[in-house]
Amino acid sequence: MVKNLAKSKVEKCFEEGMLKKIEPNTNYAKQSIKQPEHFLKEAEELIETKIKDMAFIALYNASFHAARALLFKDGVKERSHYCVSKYIEEKYGEKEIITMRQAIVLDSLRQRRNTIQYSLEQPELEEDLEEIYDEVENFVERIKKLLKLGKK
Repeated sequence: MVKNLAKSKVEKCFEEGMLKKIEPNTNYAKQSIKQPEHFLKEAEELIETKIKDMAFIALYNASFHAARALLFKDGVKERSHYCVSKYIEEKYGEKEIITMRQAIVLDSLRQRRNTIQYSLEQPELEEDLEEIYDEVENFVERIKKLLKLGKK
């Protein structure tokens, strides 16, 4: 059997210093998982007032901080949002600990957030923000359960 010699995206992130092994820290995980609740509340208010760009950024931030909580639990420090999404995809999505759809949504939110935040032109948001809100809320709840901090 031939072994796959290609490095995974996560391995490359570690090599490049974009992800770094640290001591697992449940206190940081608990603190980080509080952030998504704040951003979800903000997103809800922004969606209601039809401030789409900022609502989208708040939804991404909720997803990012939830994912970051898992990294703290695992003993990983991040220096790249891209590497966070790839870590979640490889370590949790491929093993079906979270759905692969949730892992992919995290990365697509990251990409779209970059366009909104860094583009020289004002992008048109055609996405259904309420649907994205539901996806993010489910992602956050799933991570809370993984951390054993969620609703019982």
